[in-house]
Amino acid sequence: MTGTVLRKPSVKAAPYWGMLQGLSKPLKLELVVLLSESMEEREAAPTPPPPPLSEEERKEGLMKLAGCWADDPEDAARMEAAIKECRENDVLREVNMD
Repeated sequence: MTGTVLRKPSVKAAPYWGMLQGLSKPLKLELVVLLSESMEEREAAPTPPPPPLSEEERKEGLMKLAGCWADDPEDAARMEAAIKECRENDVLREVNMD
């Protein structure tokens, strides 16, 4: 036994159904395919890797970092202590989560 289930379109779909209900069957099928394909997950195209730097460009980029913390008011010993403290807290946090 075959039958057709009639259901009322939602408020958001009703205007579209009003435009589409009189279309031919082949055109409706084409729209079904287009809508279905638009819902498929597509993989993002991989971005190409940047071109390799020449030795001179690499050295120049590294030299730009030299002295970048020179104006930091915190001395090296205090910075090192802060880093160690954060590492210890992360380890303790991981242990407490288990």
